[in-house]
Amino acid sequence: MKKKNMIIARQKLLKFALVLVGLGLVFYFGARTLESYRQLRFIQEQGFDTGDADVNAIHPWMTIHFIAAAYAVPQEYIYAELGVNANERRRNIDVKHLNEELRLGPSETGDYPAVIDRLRQIILAYHENPVATGLSDVRPWMTLEYIANSSGIPTTTMVDELGLDEFAEQESPSNESASNAEVYIHKPLEELAHELRYPRGPRGLIEDIKAVITRQVQEVQ
Repeated sequence: MKKKNMIIARQKLLKFALVLVGLGLVFYFGARTLESYRQLRFIQEQGFDTGDADVNAIHPWMTIHFIAAAYAVPQEYIYAELGVNANERRRNIDVKHLNEELRLGPSETGDYPAVIDRLRQIILAYHENPVATGLSDVRPWMTLEYIANSSGIPTTTMVDELGLDEFAEQESPSNESASNAEVYIHKPLEELAHELRYPRGPRGLIEDIKAVITRQVQEVQ
């Protein structure tokens, strides 16, 4: 009888624990749903969904990818201006955590991460001097992938015409195989030129890429 009572007590305890777990999950996902709804309302109210958002509407929960898309500023440009190198860039990192990684602390003008002040300046500066669609110019912060997406010229074409795979092979350790173009198409041209020791440095690489774009456009015409 005593053993039976212990089994019943354990079953009740297990049921109680399961109920607590269930309630915890309900509150957790309910809170996340509510927060998502609030964020969606904020996005609509501030004009993020229509491209009319003010730079003062940037909040710590926003990701760099979201900010880049909402303000029509290339993600590569934002990271370059923040001084974040290619190996440390993550498109879905939020402003709060980026601020912590950059160790910028709180803003001097308000109770929010200091990186938000920098993001506002970066967005306004880009809007004053944006890159024309189709790439009328090439800048050091751009990557081969960005240029390919903007110009319609495949990264493989640029890599082949400029012999970048050969430069990569020369710079790779002797015990490693030749580098693949995919390894460096996400790096800013400035970093890429230094890494490959490209002739005439970043300026030479930019000029040669412009020449490739010009040739490709002429061939199409």
